Amino acid sequence: MKVCDGIYAYVWKGYFVNNANMFYFGDPLNILFDPGLKDYLDVRFEEMKKDGLDPSSIQYVINTHSHPDHFEGSLPFAEKKIPIGMHEDEISFYNKIGPAFFQMFGMPFPEIDFNIVLREGVWDVAGTGLQIYLTPGHSPGSICLYWKEKKALICGDLIFEQSVGRVDFPGGDGKQLIESIKRMSELDIEYLLPGHMNIITGARNIKNNFDMIEKYYFSMME
Repeated sequence: MKVCDGIYAYVWKGYFVNNANMFYFGDPLNILFDPGLKDYLDVRFEEMKKDGLDPSSIQYVINTHSHPDHFEGSLPFAEKKIPIGMHEDEISFYNKIGPAFFQMFGMPFPEIDFNIVLREGVWDVAGTGLQIYLTPGHSPGSICLYWKEKKALICGDLIFEQSVGRVDFPGGDGKQLIESIKRMSELDIEYLLPGHMNIITGARNIKNNFDMIEKYYFSMME
């Protein structure tokens, strides 16, 4: 689904499989975010083709964090030598905790060499500056990625429509999640692109969602 010029969203609608939303920044960036579970990539590729996109044009795969429902689908891209990126803190967490975490879900651990080691700051891609924010809480190295010109925020499992990312997995921290949410709420956002559930559009709707989260969720996580 086209969100706006250059940004596409592939919201997971399955009820019986927990899979992440996938996002794509089109030409000339050609970045795929959070490919999800590898067994469903073909379904996602068909959705991309319906939007007039060519999956073979993907040049980078960026992960907001390393949980299997967001990350496992990175492996087929790595095998094709397409650069894979994640924040340096999450890479460290993944290498230490990942094998046991994937085993907990009955999944083999995908051993991946990360070609792109992200840090907080501006990441320049094809002349476009994308702002990387380190937003721990759901996991130690979770990131949000902000395209300022589009006022679009990919926020992984930080915040959803009327909900927040869980903090009971290894590396989760409720207080850190609150601080990360507060920080992102200060941005000028027209398109909130979360890892699960629906995207939210319109600055007023997004502000109302942040306000609701603060009112009903923060006290439970402090």
